[in-house]
Amino acid sequence: MFSPFLRKPFQKALAAGLIPDSVKTMAGTWGTVSDQGDLTYLNMCHLYLDGTDPDALTHGEIEGRKQAMHAVNALKVFMPGCEDAKLRNFGMTLGIRDTRKIDAAYNMTDADVRGEARFEDSIGIFPEFIDGYGYLILPTTGRYFHVPYRAMLPKGVTNLIVTGRTIGGDKVSHAAVRNMMCCAVAGQGAGVAAAVATKSGRGFHDIDMRAVQTELLRQGARLC
Repeated sequence: MFSPFLRKPFQKALAAGLIPDSVKTMAGTWGTVSDQGDLTYLNMCHLYLDGTDPDALTHGEIEGRKQAMHAVNALKVFMPGCEDAKLRNFGMTLGIRDTRKIDAAYNMTDADVRGEARFEDSIGIFPEFIDGYGYLILPTTGRYFHVPYRAMLPKGVTNLIVTGRTIGGDKVSHAAVRNMMCCAVAGQGAGVAAAVATKSGRGFHDIDMRAVQTELLRQGARLC
């Protein structure tokens, strides 16, 4: 199976002194090649910072752009076909993987995302795609887990539903649910739940799950 993952050009550039030791973790994927010969994206640079701190985010924006230029220089020298490459654009902002998460009515676990967990309050499914904290499992196995509604309900707070990468869970489960596709699954479930709660006059913790699941199925979602 073809993989767009790149590491060797940056290892060679590091050994040659072309890029500094501070970017020795540089590696990642590239997107499709356009008709004009452009790589549609390069996901190569990694930063560790506090995503809740504006000063840290500013530093990250500056450092990330420096790393991007190092990546381009390495590719021009050590990646065949990129000899005349030019940077067309930077990402508009940093892509933050992890900041705060809620303590939910149910917090997802490592075992859930790696063990095909099944839940009666499923609002959708997501494949066994785990990327982060030292894990990389690509969605090629056909295995999948349920995303539970309760993972979006913060403990001790009423009339609030929280979705996306902040849903309740441990680090390994976060490495799965933070993926954009899973955020879309959770977001659709949260939106339907909000509509059902509004129409029924019931709170998120007292909602009729069958009504939520019926509407999700009508919209074409897969729940099991």
